[in-house]
Amino acid sequence: MSSLHGPGPWPPHAMDLPDEPPRQDDGKVHMPSVVMDGVRTHHFRFTPDLDTVREVVELLRERAPYERLHDRLAEARALELCDELVRELARRELSRRQVYEAGRWLAEYGTRREAVKIGIVLVGASGDERDRELLLLLGTLEEFTLYAVVALLRTQPPRERERAVFELARRVTGWGRIHAVERLEGSDDPEVKAWLLREGFRNRVMDEYLAPLAATTGDLYSALLDPEPDDALVDGAGGILAALVRGEGGPTTGISAYGEAVPALARYADLVTTREATLQRLDHLLTVRRDLRRPPEHWAPGDVAALRRRYADVLAQPRWAELALAGVADPEGADFSRAQRCASALGLPILPQVVARLRADACDVFAWQGLTRLAEPEVLAALAEELLPLDDLANGPGDRVIGEHHEMALEIVVKALESHPGVGLPLIRAALRNRRVPVRRGAVRALRAWLGPQAWPESPEDAVAWVRAAHAVEPDGQLREDMQALLIEHKQR
Repeated sequence: MSSLHGPGPWPPHAMDLPDEPPRQDDGKVHMPSVVMDGVRTHHFRFTPDLDTVREVVELLRERAPYERLHDRLAEARALELCDELVRELARRELSRRQVYEAGRWLAEYGTRREAVKIGIVLVGASGDERDRELLLLLGTLEEFTLYAVVALLRTQPPRERERAVFELARRVTGWGRIHAVERLEGSDDPEVKAWLLREGFRNRVMDEYLAPLAATTGDLYSALLDPEPDDALVDGAGGILAALVRGEGGPTTGISAYGEAVPALARYADLVTTREATLQRLDHLLTVRRDLRRPPEHWAPGDVAALRRRYADVLAQPRWAELALAGVADPEGADFSRAQRCASALGLPILPQVVARLRADACDVFAWQGLTRLAEPEVLAALAEELLPLDDLANGPGDRVIGEHHEMALEIVVKALESHPGVGLPLIRAALRNRRVPVRRGAVRALRAWLGPQAWPESPEDAVAWVRAAHAVEPDGQLREDMQALLIEHKQR
């Protein structure tokens, strides 16, 4: 893979492993194992699989054929074995060479991901600096980064450990980057600190995971005091501060836990004032301004008031509104969604532009969401009836939870029609027959809302018939009960 794509990051398709199970079209949420490992290490406790640990140690002690060891590990969850396995190996005092040879074989020749992960763990427990390149190569696959990072820290000489992790962190962009960068916390290496502020906090999961570490380890505020900071630092600072704002109450600490937040926010506003206007910078400014409406309680009122005035003054510059409007002028532009978000936050009238966007791309869910706030309900319903393939959307029912963009758009529009009785009946009918549970549920909620103090829409018996037909084939128990309750309420009117 490295011969095709270089040291990394590799393109997403290059991350596919040969043991990836076929994706089932069963409506269940697909959670790749790399995501499961990331979520479990960050948000859940898990119980070590001690029985399997002991079984694996016995196989190693008996010098069982590597194929047998591989097949047993393929059935396990490496995350539930790794730490306890290393401790058990130390207690049993197995030959270091014996453990190493098994680990190298699993890591180099394994064909199942969980077995390869444990191979990396065994190399980490028994190898040395000569394993660096193997661990970096395997770690470039996001599936194995967590295990490779830990193995690098265990096998490399003290002065080389951080540099090895730093190299691996730059090769990955998803959960792998999160795992690697977290091991760089507290670094005093100027190159590492500079990279964290400009690029290292960015990842394909959520920048919120790494923004607090980047701000503190990278000494964000001190870096911003440079009389002439480069554009990459300014944009990185905006991304970190925006992520800290969004992260308040999220997966890690937010802006309230960053001790130098107030002066850093003030300095960022000063820097952006005289820099080129870009959508990215506008997006960051607007994100911070939104948070200043609900500042952390321990911030001094005078500081909050000063920040509010400062950001209001910066955003009052006409160039920002001009930039946002230019961004939504091209309905097929790559930055349309960001420009739409910025224009909406600035209160700019962009209904024609959003309609043009949807005519160019009816799958743009964010544009549909914007339209629900901009258009009259009749206009919204008429455009949805025109642009959404309603016959194709009446494709269920089923147990599917995750859906395609057209289905998500239908769900958004139907929800927006709850307070507008009789508007968008064709949409309601299609939603009742859609394969996704949330879409069908949205249709039932809309009809129930219409039933309240209002009369049902024109041709009420048609709508009743639609609900009866949907109820007869509804596979979701709770939704079937909701449909039955709706029919009873209508009968009692």
